[in-house]
Amino acid sequence: MCARYTLTLEQARLVIAGLVHIFAFAPRYNIGPAQRVPVILNTAEGVKAVEMRWGIPSAWSKTLHINAQAENIHKTTTFKPLLGQRCLVPMDGFYEWKPDKSPVRFGRRRRELFCVAGLWKDVEKPGIDLPLAEKCFVLLTTAANPSVAPIHDRMPFIVRDGHYDRWLREGMKDTVLKFADDTPWNCDPAPAVQTAPGSRTSKPVPPRHTGMNAATRPKSPTRYSVDETPLPGPRRARCEGRERAAPPPDAVSR
Repeated sequence: MCARYTLTLEQARLVIAGLVHIFAFAPRYNIGPAQRVPVILNTAEGVKAVEMRWGIPSAWSKTLHINAQAENIHKTTTFKPLLGQRCLVPMDGFYEWKPDKSPVRFGRRRRELFCVAGLWKDVEKPGIDLPLAEKCFVLLTTAANPSVAPIHDRMPFIVRDGHYDRWLREGMKDTVLKFADDTPWNCDPAPAVQTAPGSRTSKPVPPRHTGMNAATRPKSPTRYSVDETPLPGPRRARCEGRERAAPPPDAVSR
């Protein structure tokens, strides 16, 4: 599963269908479910980054789907209809948790951006006059590669750099899902994260500057985020069929 990730780069360069695309981002160090984040789509105007909310509400219960198993999406009534609505989720690291609940961060060895396969849909929300549609997405996951397997048996499905265009344009086919990126990953203890008063970003804090009252690390998906504020309402996050308490938005999305 994947329930926390980072996007700390201010600018990234991606080659999609032979064209170079430059994307600008606001650095974020502790992205969690229910937050609005940049996602890359193939639109009528070309490839562009748009904001979407992470997590698709279940149609039959008060749960939030945040992950979907890549090997099973064509078999499920929830995700099979979304195979034609694909996106790339840019990130430069993702968190997993050891059995002792301590987080570790995985990233490429050169700290480069990578993209995870995602599916999205328009979710209707109540409006003043008419219902409003909000774009929401899930991350696809796959079996962990040798770098991640010692920590967790699942990991995000990383799309190979040369397959970005194929994933976005392939329609209902799933050939890209047979070739997950197998690049070795760096695994580092997660840095402490501190939210400055009045700030809209969470920044890592060197260990010598951290304290029990000033900073905290990204927490296990069964616990709340930096500000310890629960999500409104009874909704829970569904991570590949296992229900876990949904982490709330951190200070970035306020």
